[in-house]
Amino acid sequence: MKITFYSSTEEVLTELGSRIKAARIAVSVTQKEMAELTNLSQKTISNLETGKDVSFSTIIEVLRALGQLQSLELMIPEQGPRPSQLASLGKVRERASRKKKTKPENYSGWKWGDEK
Repeated sequence: MKITFYSSTEEVLTELGSRIKAARIAVSVTQKEMAELTNLSQKTISNLETGKDVSFSTIIEVLRALGQLQSLELMIPEQGPRPSQLASLGKVRERASRKKKTKPENYSGWKWGDEK
């Protein structure tokens, strides 16, 4: 089942539990062994896999034991800077340029050519 915006909490818990169970079986670990690895009870592991409500720290410990803790990074990725923050930083220089030469203090602009 795909988890969507319209999935109920119970459906999400059940799907998450079945995915964790499949991951545990894929690495050939029993519920009892998982309980020992995570310092949780076998009943807690069973509750998680059957879709009962467990604490988030329980999910973290089980994912850690399965080598899947990095999956949380995909669930809620770190947020980068907002476009408004990037705009306030200013434009990034793409090349260097020389300073423009300043005109002498007594320069009065152009002349007709008949002045002295």
